Amino acid sequence: MELIPISHRKTEKVSSSFQTVEDVEAIEDFDFLQTHSKQFIEANTREATLQHLKNDCIIPVFSKDNELTVSHISFIETVFEAACKVFPREKIGIPEIRVSHNIKGRIPEAANKSVHELLERDKTLYYERMAFVIEIPSICDNINGNLLNLNLL
Repeated sequence: MELIPISHRKTEKVSSSFQTVEDVEAIEDFDFLQTHSKQFIEANTREATLQHLKNDCIIPVFSKDNELTVSHISFIETVFEAACKVFPREKIGIPEIRVSHNIKGRIPEAANKSVHELLERDKTLYYERMAFVIEIPSICDNINGNLLNLNLL
């Protein structure tokens, strides 16, 4: 199977193609997230960054055997890296991430502390729900007067 872009367009909102997740992290202050159109119905979700998911959130495990699950950041990084390999000549946007249903926890050493005794390092955070979209604006088409970009969800 070969994917061939329908048409190309230039955009000011997306930098040149990112090759790794580290490239994305290096431009956290890049204007893309603030200027492009929203891809989500926001409802009860909030925006999250790659850095937040990587540094502030835990990786949950299956309780019966303590086996690791796939973390949100690992899943996003894997899809992003696959997009870079499949579309090496295309402009790939920064992942837009929405999270909801946060689950607060604590590290095992803080299990017996009362809430007011907890230090920041004792607290953990995990989001029960996460959605993301990676836009590839250089692959687009005009359908019935609507400009559509390829999005990876």
